[in-house]
Amino acid sequence: MKRIEDLESGDTFELDGNFYVLSRDYKKNGDRNCVCLETGNSKWIDSEQFVTHNPIYYLDQDNNIVALKPMEKSSDV
Repeated sequence: MKRIEDLESGDTFELDGNFYVLSRDYKKNGDRNCVCLETGNSKWIDSEQFVTHNPIYYLDQDNNIVALKPMEKSSDV
């Protein structure tokens, strides 16, 4: 776990089951602007907030590469 202030712009992280990318924007009080990778919505998050730092793709417990937003399988493809 890392604090948001310890991450760099462009880093991705998980918070409350959602994945975000950290932007360069910040407020005077230290809040950082983050964009949810699943919905595209931006959110101001306290820089002291602890988050789980994750790359865009990560390995699960079985060493499989997992995308942040898995696509549903379709039999039409």
